[in-house]
Amino acid sequence: LAQGVKAFGLQRLRFCAPFGFSLDHPPRASTSEGMLRISRVALALRRARPRCGGFGSPRDHEPAWIARWNANHRAGKDSLDWFFRVFNSTGIYETFLKSSPRFYGFIVCGGMVGTYYWSRMWDHLWNYINQGKLYAHNPYIYPPAEED
Repeated sequence: LAQGVKAFGLQRLRFCAPFGFSLDHPPRASTSEGMLRISRVALALRRARPRCGGFGSPRDHEPAWIARWNANHRAGKDSLDWFFRVFNSTGIYETFLKSSPRFYGFIVCGGMVGTYYWSRMWDHLWNYINQGKLYAHNPYIYPPAEED
């Protein structure tokens, strides 16, 4: 088994006890065919379960490039650091933006409310600029009724 391990480059292979074996105590094989079979199984298990944590388990790891990406923190280095600190302290992301259905609801409802108030703001600006020139500002005054 030791020669098979060296031949296939499995020197650093370690598995969790329930799912495979550890090279500290390799299984016994009496023939070279058995050793080849064990090394093929070990290679398949190595590819399938590299870190002894199934998909979604707390021990499941990201690829190395994602771990490096996550380790690169820009806290305190960015010119908008003050904005990120304020935004993170509001909890908007955790409440509305983290979940897809809540995100879509936030966008649709926020769009409706935002559109309404955007329109009202321009109406007020138009009224302010054209004060006294609009029909609503100059109501028709009926002449006094004549008495018979």
